[in-house]
Amino acid sequence: MMGTSSIEERAHLVLCNRLAPLGTMRRMQNNLSALRKKRGWSQDEMAERMGTTRNQLAKLEGGARRLSDVWISRAAAALGVDAGQLVTTAKDEVPVVGDVGAGGVVTYSGEGQGASEGTDRPPGAPPETVAVRVRGDSMPGVAEDGWLIYYDARVAGIPNEWLGEICVVWLPDDRVYVKRVFRGKDPGTFDLISTGRFEPLRDEEVEWSAKVAWIKPR
Repeated sequence: MMGTSSIEERAHLVLCNRLAPLGTMRRMQNNLSALRKKRGWSQDEMAERMGTTRNQLAKLEGGARRLSDVWISRAAAALGVDAGQLVTTAKDEVPVVGDVGAGGVVTYSGEGQGASEGTDRPPGAPPETVAVRVRGDSMPGVAEDGWLIYYDARVAGIPNEWLGEICVVWLPDDRVYVKRVFRGKDPGTFDLISTGRFEPLRDEEVEWSAKVAWIKPR
């Protein structure tokens, strides 16, 4: 339960296990940048050896462009390595898909498309688990700067059993928050309460929600 007596205890929460489609493809580790740096090559030098541009190489290394079979072959030839060294199965991680800022606002960077950063998977976490990183003092008393908030199942509305809990909530106008949720005054609405100094959001319609399943200190 969320009602624990210290921040350290809050970091060890029971995982939810409902299922919802959040992108469950197994993450693969792109080793292109590491292999280039191991040889002491600049991006310009590597790009020239691959017959491409530095901008294109930067996208390949950063995950903005998929490292396809063609690019893997070209990179392997340039580096003089086996193609299998370019992409390897990542360790058991979950993707970090965004940040939680002031007022519990979630800004996404990769959910549904894969993320360029991963973090350790909590014990027993289902495959669809993702994480967002807290920035600044947006969640005082619950999570501090740099801590990770994990969630998995995204369901329609807010189940009665989640009232009073901290959840990720998606509103119809595409706003997304991490808030403690309560029943609103008007039927079908909810009050979304921040953990800090920010004003509550009253009588909001919630399209989707996911219960916070785990909080990990940095």
